[in-house]
Amino acid sequence: MAWSAGTAAESPILPRSDSPVPAAVSTAPDSEVAAPPALAPQSPVAPRPDYERALRRGHLAYARGDYARAIARYEEAGRLDPSATAPWANGGAVLDEAGAPREAARWYGRAASLDAADNEILCALGWAQLRARAVEESAASFQRVLKREPDHTSALLGLARVELARGRPRQAVPLLTRADGVSPFANLVHLFLGRAYDAIDDLSNAISAYRQGAGSDSSFLEARQALGRTYLRARQLRDAMRQFSKILDADPNDTQAAALLSTVRPLLARSDEAPPSPQPVSNPIREVAASEAFPKNVPVLRIGVGTNAMGRPRARLAIAFSATTDFIISDAKTGLPFAQAPADQIWTVRLARVKGRTALELTADSGRVRVTRRDPFVIAPRSHDRGLVAIEFDGQPQGPAAAAKKLLRGEVEISAWRKTLRIVNRLDLENYTHGVLAAEMPIRSPLEALKAQAVVARTHALFLKTVARRHRRDGYDICDGQHCQVYSGLRAEGARSRAVVEATRGIVVTYRGGTAQVIYESNCGGRSQDGRELTGWGDVPYWSSVADSVKPSSVPDSPWSLRQWLGSVPPAYCKPSNFVHPAHYRWARVIPWTELSRRIDRRYRTGRLLRIRTLRRAPSGHINALLLEGARRKVKVDSEMAIRSLPGTGSLRSTLFVFTPELGPDGRPEALVVQGGGWGHGAGLCQSGAMGRAEAGQDFLQIILAYFPGTALGRCDYAPAVRDSP
Repeated sequence: MAWSAGTAAESPILPRSDSPVPAAVSTAPDSEVAAPPALAPQSPVAPRPDYERALRRGHLAYARGDYARAIARYEEAGRLDPSATAPWANGGAVLDEAGAPREAARWYGRAASLDAADNEILCALGWAQLRARAVEESAASFQRVLKREPDHTSALLGLARVELARGRPRQAVPLLTRADGVSPFANLVHLFLGRAYDAIDDLSNAISAYRQGAGSDSSFLEARQALGRTYLRARQLRDAMRQFSKILDADPNDTQAAALLSTVRPLLARSDEAPPSPQPVSNPIREVAASEAFPKNVPVLRIGVGTNAMGRPRARLAIAFSATTDFIISDAKTGLPFAQAPADQIWTVRLARVKGRTALELTADSGRVRVTRRDPFVIAPRSHDRGLVAIEFDGQPQGPAAAAKKLLRGEVEISAWRKTLRIVNRLDLENYTHGVLAAEMPIRSPLEALKAQAVVARTHALFLKTVARRHRRDGYDICDGQHCQVYSGLRAEGARSRAVVEATRGIVVTYRGGTAQVIYESNCGGRSQDGRELTGWGDVPYWSSVADSVKPSSVPDSPWSLRQWLGSVPPAYCKPSNFVHPAHYRWARVIPWTELSRRIDRRYRTGRLLRIRTLRRAPSGHINALLLEGARRKVKVDSEMAIRSLPGTGSLRSTLFVFTPELGPDGRPEALVVQGGGWGHGAGLCQSGAMGRAEAGQDFLQIILAYFPGTALGRCDYAPAVRDSP
């Protein structure tokens, strides 16, 4: 059974007042939350087709975002099979997402009364009770779980949250310490452990906990923000400034971080703390593997360098360049040289206005203006096989060209483009692949996974150049960022990476004789989604949903099973390992509602955010559309990237997630708790899964065909023969 991906009809979040489920809209006081609805003695009834049908209709209604219909169908299924827990557990999960904790507690309570031995249902009951502020009943539920399973991470975290709600942070500390470990809740444990230490003014341990939280997941900005504030309280001003600066580097529009940074700077200036030491110069490249600049018959790419998140040239008014060998500067159109320079001589190009028109002003390191021109120019090392062009985007470069952060093979073209400087690296496909492999996959990954990555990266670049032509209006074939794929030039190369690329030279993925459109992501979370589920991505036959399970397993096809799946670490090729970070497979966030509301209002003009509702889930569990309900208006968001970027700083790793609003004393949301899986758009090759498959003995051909069923391997004209795919 799989979810539908239909579009939701407008409907209320909860059933109407005349719904046959009065408990779902009860306004009973908190003290009554723990008591599940009374059950009349029932004889076991074998499941019937009408029960299964009602249950399935509930799942489909939830996938379409029709919470009210889902609740009604689950209640119907509960009547048809009074002994079944599934209707009540699923209804509780829907009400959790709807931000109705009191009603969720009643439904979980009904499920728990039918199966008192199910720790997961009992734990879900405890969390719903805690969110409904029935603190004592919540504590009792968590304690029942821990009595049977002392190391149940979610119950330990829940009971610790109870102690924090009781105002007893000292009692929360040992519970959180016990819960610490590798689990989907690890970063949440560190966050609340830091808050517990903060509450008892143990700033040293609070800093340690927040640092662990930030270190366990680079996207977990809540811990970094708390860490900066605690450094500030501890008067560790330089450390505080570093944290706030990192947040602003990720999101220059973060007003809170900007305000805190403006507070720290004058304090640091008046303090006795030593100023930050200058950044060390990058390690110089000592040896460059010889490489023909433009090998015969190999396609030449135009690569946009220094691009933004959308793959466009980033706003820059000046850059510096040099080369590791003598170099020539030529007109890009005619090829005629107009300047030459020795190795390591630093030149700067700036935008200037000449007679009311934009021009390029080139200055040698002597400081004297050498050339002013309007047309693009090309920088080419005299030694094509070993010479490198060095580019510095920020500040004046220090030391020789070989120490630059950006070192590029081939030639570099610079031009004025829409009030900024456009940098294009002209390079052949094979040398380009050398600069992508280690930038996109850790070079210590298993060999066959690296080969699969090299083939897919080469194919992706060739497809973008010859078929998609995504950046033709920008003046290049492919950008150097995640919008296309990350290209880092020579800094990404090494002996292992070059050996892998050479071993797969010219091999590409094909479909029906043409270049296949292959895409990839860091981690699929256990199952990829069908490409057609992604709004605007098109319907490619080999972008099908693939289970990354080591053994055949059922797909989470209901609200309850999805929450349980994302709250655990199920076996999969892409699960945490020596090669896969735990936060890439399972992750969690606690996003302050006020900050979320501010960002959404700024972007969509919704007014104060009232609630968030799922409109469409793919059969894989990925959210493909959300409804943002604000005080001013409602907005549907169905772009994968827009959904992930809703929190702003530290965007969500994927759209494979469930969420639960946490309410304040006034009944309004104060935080959004998100539990998710995977990292990326959810379609195509799973890089973490490729590593797991390689460890399991699969070769790069098997890996590629697992993620792109129906494709084959082919070769470019310049490549040696490759064995046929099955």
